Amino acid sequence: MMTKKKLYFFVFTACLAGYIWVVLNLIYHSSISLGCLFHKITHIPCPSCGSTRSILSLLDGNISDALYLNPIGILLFFGMTITPLWIIFDVVTGKDYFFHSYIKFESLLRKNYIAIPSIFLLLVNWIWNLFKYL
Repeated sequence: MMTKKKLYFFVFTACLAGYIWVVLNLIYHSSISLGCLFHKITHIPCPSCGSTRSILSLLDGNISDALYLNPIGILLFFGMTITPLWIIFDVVTGKDYFFHSYIKFESLLRKNYIAIPSIFLLLVNWIWNLFKYL
């Protein structure tokens, strides 16, 4: 089981890496192709292909384009926005709301009635990515 300190560090670092990736894509969008490593190697879009472009579309205020490119990008956008603020709040106030919420969410995801539809939605998203082949 992950400790509070390790979880907060891991999630905060993952969000920071996400911010760096988005900024790099904003800066180098037209000059180099950063793109998905899985797609570059296999030439097959992965379930999350288009997430970065989806986030960039959201930043431009283009919700319909973001949904078309990859709905996962919208979830990532809100996760990358809310999660660091939540962790900072916990650290400043000495609370552990995020940690307890994470534990509850993780145990909920282990239940078949949540896990199976979640996997199904991920597969549908992957099929959608294969179909539109962006």
